[in-house]
Amino acid sequence: MARSAAAKKVAKAASTGAGGKGAGSERKILFPAAMVLVAVLGVVLVLVARNQRADLAPAGDPGLEDHWHSAYEIYICDGLDPTSFANDSEDDRTGIHTHGDGLIHIHPFVSTVTGQYATLGAFFNENETAFDDQQFELPNGSLISEDEFSCDGEAVEIRVFKWNQLTAEKPVIFTEDLRDVRLNQDGQLLMFAVVGESYDNSQIPRPDDSYLRQYLGLPAEQQPLGEGDGGETGPSLPATIEPFETEEPATEVPESGEPNDG
Repeated sequence: MARSAAAKKVAKAASTGAGGKGAGSERKILFPAAMVLVAVLGVVLVLVARNQRADLAPAGDPGLEDHWHSAYEIYICDGLDPTSFANDSEDDRTGIHTHGDGLIHIHPFVSTVTGQYATLGAFFNENETAFDDQQFELPNGSLISEDEFSCDGEAVEIRVFKWNQLTAEKPVIFTEDLRDVRLNQDGQLLMFAVVGESYDNSQIPRPDDSYLRQYLGLPAEQQPLGEGDGGETGPSLPATIEPFETEEPATEVPESGEPNDG
């Protein structure tokens, strides 16, 4: 009986020792496996966060690596305003600015003005000039308001004409959400027009693009269509324009149809 009891104790001790050794092995295996799992989860979370940022990022061009230029002119009532917005590049915060040269320089410094956020609103914010669907601050500081300004006694409308490239013959015309008009290609032309509500869009001239072409360096065969056709742009207005004209009896109004917003 004594030997039997002793044998049982020895067998139990041997069993216990073997079990302890097995548990230690399992722990050694589980720890690196857990580390691998943590690493995999970290990679997955990084990819998910990156995808979410991509979803929120501005879509399209321009990007931070782009350097574009657009030419603009201003048309008031029935003629061109010869002035340009002053140089605002000295304290440029975003990269959408002008050098006082009649060009909008578009080379974003920050992502907040890239893609669909590269707009006229971004330019006028940088220029610190009022501009929206109801008001337009001219380069000389005069503020035109649709409620108080008139052309030959007729209520006015602010329109933006945009030729999407130098070779475009016809512009896209905007009459609302003007601050959201995108600067989404190099070499665009813009005309800011304040005209009577019945004014015919066909009478708005195409901006002079000669200086812009110097910047872009296009060969002759890529110069814009209609160049050198001698088209009249109407008389230039004086540099100082009275922003709030008194109401006068309407004179002859150009024949026109409904404005084309296409």
